[in-house]
Amino acid sequence: MIQSTHKSHQLKAVGMISGGLDSILAAKIVKDLGVEVHGLFMKMPWGCCDQAHAQQAADSIGIPLIILQLDERYLETVRNPRHGRGTAMNPCVDCRVHMFRRAARYMEHIGADFVFTGEVVGQRMMSQKKQSMALIARQSGLEGRLLRPLCAGILEPTVMEEAGQIDRQRMMRITGRSRKPQYLLAKRYSVEGYSAPAGGCLLTDQKFSRRIKDVFEHGYRNFRETISLKWGRHYRLSPEFKCILGRNMDENMALIRYAHPDDIIMQLPDNHGPTLILKGINPSPQILATAAGILQHFSKHKGQASIAMKYWPVKQRNLVQPIQAQELSADDLNPMKV
Repeated sequence: MIQSTHKSHQLKAVGMISGGLDSILAAKIVKDLGVEVHGLFMKMPWGCCDQAHAQQAADSIGIPLIILQLDERYLETVRNPRHGRGTAMNPCVDCRVHMFRRAARYMEHIGADFVFTGEVVGQRMMSQKKQSMALIARQSGLEGRLLRPLCAGILEPTVMEEAGQIDRQRMMRITGRSRKPQYLLAKRYSVEGYSAPAGGCLLTDQKFSRRIKDVFEHGYRNFRETISLKWGRHYRLSPEFKCILGRNMDENMALIRYAHPDDIIMQLPDNHGPTLILKGINPSPQILATAAGILQHFSKHKGQASIAMKYWPVKQRNLVQPIQAQELSADDLNPMKV
């Protein structure tokens, strides 16, 4: 158990909770040491983790959970990573540094002693090598204060371990991508109902990376607007304008919800089909006609004579106007696809 030099001091820690098995196990291990655990979930715009799963995990462990939204500062990390990227736009090391810096500030805010995560050496190619993990701890300001309970036994000891406040003998020595050690540990702790391992951040996806590059090249107006990059079909009409079409009702509603106030909403006359969001300010009749043509191409009216679509500004719902769709073929669309 904890051996503190200050008998009245109970260690307090901030745990990075994703909702996955590794973060749950790490929290269980730390909590069993008698540490007061506070969960922290980093809400990413296109991340691999689900807030609802994180909350369920925190509830099952019996710890409070705070949600922090990554914002424009995170976008700048993606735009200009100091430590490079993976095979796509994923700046894994810089991403960790950014998140752990924010975790460090939260740790200081609540008067906690350290931060812990469910990371495992060798599980991720870029950010979970020993050298990378040490660099991340150092550059985030958490050197000596970042505990990784699932693999701490093979890492340099933290300040808490050196002081005897954390029993190093109770730290795990898990390495690699195999999940068997975690599953065995889950049985020991009677952990059930955890989320399956995630496929990874969307920034590792080549198609999604093209959309991010397009945003960085042509600009975006606020962080909230970039959340729509994960939905729909995207077409760049000009340097100033692009459109996004929902592929189902859920995406249609999400695109409307996250539309910028200066955007245009466009739909079929009977509302049955995709919703199109035209991004940009004061589009010309030609831009509107092109957007309408794209909308028709992905509707039940594909290949038919041109029809008139209806559109209105996001901030003027009652100002509905018609626009005749430009006839477009697949060859016309391909160069515009993002």
